[in-house]
Amino acid sequence: MTEAQGERNELANRRLVPFLAGYALGNTGDIFTQIAIFWTGLSLSGKAISLAGLGGAWTLASAVMGLISGPIIDRFNRRNALIWLHACLALLSLGLFALAQTGHIRIWHLWAYLVGESAFGVPVDFAFGSLLPDLVNKKRLVRINGLLSSWGMTDNLIEAAVSGIVLAVWGPAPIFLFNGIMYLFGAASALLVPETAGLASSEPRSERWRPMADLRLTLRYIVRERLLRRHILLGQVGSLIFAPLFFMAPLVATALGLGSEGYGFLQSLTLGGVLAGSLLASSIGTEWPKVKMWLGGKILYALGFLALGLFFDPILAFIAFFLFGLGCTGGRVYQGSLYQQILPSEHRGRVFGIDGFIGGALQPLALSLAMLFVDRSSVGVVLIALAVALLVQTLSQSILLPLHEKDWILAKPPKNSGVAG
Repeated sequence: MTEAQGERNELANRRLVPFLAGYALGNTGDIFTQIAIFWTGLSLSGKAISLAGLGGAWTLASAVMGLISGPIIDRFNRRNALIWLHACLALLSLGLFALAQTGHIRIWHLWAYLVGESAFGVPVDFAFGSLLPDLVNKKRLVRINGLLSSWGMTDNLIEAAVSGIVLAVWGPAPIFLFNGIMYLFGAASALLVPETAGLASSEPRSERWRPMADLRLTLRYIVRERLLRRHILLGQVGSLIFAPLFFMAPLVATALGLGSEGYGFLQSLTLGGVLAGSLLASSIGTEWPKVKMWLGGKILYALGFLALGLFFDPILAFIAFFLFGLGCTGGRVYQGSLYQQILPSEHRGRVFGIDGFIGGALQPLALSLAMLFVDRSSVGVVLIALAVALLVQTLSQSILLPLHEKDWILAKPPKNSGVAG
């Protein structure tokens, strides 16, 4: 998509603002449901390895769906995908609500839900992430991503703070009902985007669709571009470390005797950190160096978890999980914005998919190993090992990747080869 074509697709604020607000509402309830799923699974089994099973099913399904979603999102209408996929997510959540309400929920239902959530949720994220750079000027991308993160994190912070109480008093059923209703808002908001703006390319595509050929074309593009190749491969190492850290909150809460309320509070502190970082990024931080903010954020929360592992204490846990959220803002806002703006629109979804698949396929193994070590040693020892590994990986990125945004330039990509024959 050329710059002129992108400018024609830019939405006026009277449509853009409600679209973004509706999409944020569609994501409302995610943390609510996440806490309900993993706490219920841990309660049913009583072992950390159950989190590895649930998390492994989730990440593996997400990885596979990422690979599948890329060609779909780059071929078909991204706006229409947001409508129908949000509707499917709503039906999925309402089905789990019915099971929980009748008292028939089992751990395999949680597995099935996470797989279904990946099947519909991953292409939603791809569709939105690929569509947004074509709807707004790239100079506004950091601000809008920061505001979106702030909007979502404000609500998620509240959800995390009260989720433990809701689980203790009413159980998980109200959480699934709430999430299902919110998905319907996400479906409705996409109606504000013109259908023509949802196309990845303005060129007509009457030829037979060949998704594997499209994937091979994008894979060759990634292999040819040294910067993109290094970024993706180094990122996969980071994702293998991030996955176990993401699931540490319920284990830390259990080890410290904080219960489900403590788990919710740790999650709310993480989200509070993301909210604080997002507000900074969308206000005074719009011109801050993207690469340095991204890598600096990773160092920040690695040091927080290292301190928690060495001195296992509730106060340090509160600090570490707040720094986790604050540091993650660098990846969510700065690295995410940089990645969006350098990738060509016609390949954006497939690059997201290939990137997600490579690391996601290995995340269940990394998560299982981490949880086995937790069961056999302690949470603190595993936190130390993960924090040290993250510091080494971040140092490697700072050496092998450009530190200045102006050096993040990719060559012109090859044209899509969807012609049969």
